[in-house]
Amino acid sequence: MPSILPDNIFNLAAVVREVALQDPERTAVIEPDGFDAQGRRRYKRRTYTELSNDAEAVALGLREAGIAEKTRIVCMTPPGYEACALGLALQRVGATTLWIDPSVGFCNVGERLRRIRPEGFAGVPISHLARILFGWGPRFPRHAIVIDGWWPGAHTLASLKRTPPARPAPPAVKPDDPAAVLFTTGSTGPAKPALYLHRNFAHLYRIVNESWRFETARGIPVDMAVFPAFFFIALSAGGTMVVPPINFIFETPAKADPRALVDVINDCGVRSCFGSPVLLENMARYAAAHDIKTPTFTRVIGGGAPIFGPVMQALLDMMGPRAEVFSNYGATEALPTSEMSAQEVLAETWPLTLQGAGICVGRPFTGVELRIIEMSDGVIEHIEQARLLEAGEIGEILVRSKHVSPAYLDDPENTRKNKIYGPDGEIWHRIGDAGYLDFKGRLWYCGRVSQRVKAGEGPLFSLNCEPIFDAHPAVRRSGLVGIPKDGAEEPVICVELRKEHRGNEETIQNELLTLAAGHEATKQIKHVLFPATLPTDPRHNSKIERPKLAKWAAAKIRFRTNG
Repeated sequence: MPSILPDNIFNLAAVVREVALQDPERTAVIEPDGFDAQGRRRYKRRTYTELSNDAEAVALGLREAGIAEKTRIVCMTPPGYEACALGLALQRVGATTLWIDPSVGFCNVGERLRRIRPEGFAGVPISHLARILFGWGPRFPRHAIVIDGWWPGAHTLASLKRTPPARPAPPAVKPDDPAAVLFTTGSTGPAKPALYLHRNFAHLYRIVNESWRFETARGIPVDMAVFPAFFFIALSAGGTMVVPPINFIFETPAKADPRALVDVINDCGVRSCFGSPVLLENMARYAAAHDIKTPTFTRVIGGGAPIFGPVMQALLDMMGPRAEVFSNYGATEALPTSEMSAQEVLAETWPLTLQGAGICVGRPFTGVELRIIEMSDGVIEHIEQARLLEAGEIGEILVRSKHVSPAYLDDPENTRKNKIYGPDGEIWHRIGDAGYLDFKGRLWYCGRVSQRVKAGEGPLFSLNCEPIFDAHPAVRRSGLVGIPKDGAEEPVICVELRKEHRGNEETIQNELLTLAAGHEATKQIKHVLFPATLPTDPRHNSKIERPKLAKWAAAKIRFRTNG
């Protein structure tokens, strides 16, 4: 629905209201609702008319409670109908929503939120309990909202509802007013508050609609929000949001039940979803083991970490004949930046990845500009201070686009470290990743700049090295780290074996070292360690937490040396 995606101020409540006026009975939200006597899943279906009326009714109550334009309100609301109604109402009044994932650490949440001075808190009952126990900001006596339950002193949606107006007034916000704050994962340092202005948010939704192919898709989009940050995506295109069978409070992506996911996809005719690689891999593996197909499922997008070629192939095998699988690349500050199709990966780039070329993450979206500059661990204030690299040269990835977060809220130090300014005031974001552009204009991702191993004969990058080891049939996944030695770093590969190969480490170690010696990217690696599991990030359960792994590896190497 391109006509309802404006250029400067994006207000999802207005989008939902327009759909409700055009097609009142269109389904907006489908929620799992237990099982019937025969053990079949039941579902609640809510129309655009219901959703729009509830959102507009709640918006009036929010204003009465003092929640209006630029009110900073924390949102800890997993996908669901009440979360949708509240989110729309907050956009209708122009509040600034602050989204932080508790998986960054309960104490860390409080420290991060205190820095940005929230004025309200909205969430499910357990999140209110946590804010009291862990001191997540002030007590919010007037501006506390609870959904899907009750909390003492907090407004419920029912208590906020007033008679919805025939013509809701738009919020009094300008394109450069704050719309939302999305916190980074904190996997490479403290979680940072990426600020999105209304003009950025408008373009973010345009790019996401391009990525999901909503504007050219046949029929009404049906999207399953397995990644909470994207649960409004379907509504932005006038589509149907399917609430996934995931308990986001207690279940990580790695623990989500693949059988339940596949069941809901087929029951509800889900056409698309965005998910972390581990969730998508588990779902595809389950479907293959039980010979299950998902014929309506035509578009899957992986993100949060690289999605590897074999997982792409397994998803294509599970899906319908018109299936498309894409890997999106970006960052919390630049969602998304580029995409790569499974067909191109499998036909062309994956064999190169297995030889140490890195992971090809494709071409930038419309309006997104990429540059590769010489790596620097310090501040770069102006783009003229950075040396631009040629195609094929590995350097630091910069991105510029109208949808990119221009700053961190109330955090000038991190803004200074991660933003570079151009001659006309344009802002380049330092994603913090190493990579290069090939001669076809495709971006290749090699790993985090801060996690490169500064070895004696030249730097090693995680995604140039790890796929070589991951191709060994005994290896589930691997992580490259560096151990300080003689003013440089000794590269160490940490390998998580598949269960059926554990106990055969000595033979596998010799095979992996032989493999390493045969590739330019890995020939400096002389040490192999076998942790039981590799630590991964809490949000996606897919990114390897290399700083934590490096500490473990350093202790192991010292023990070996001392022993």
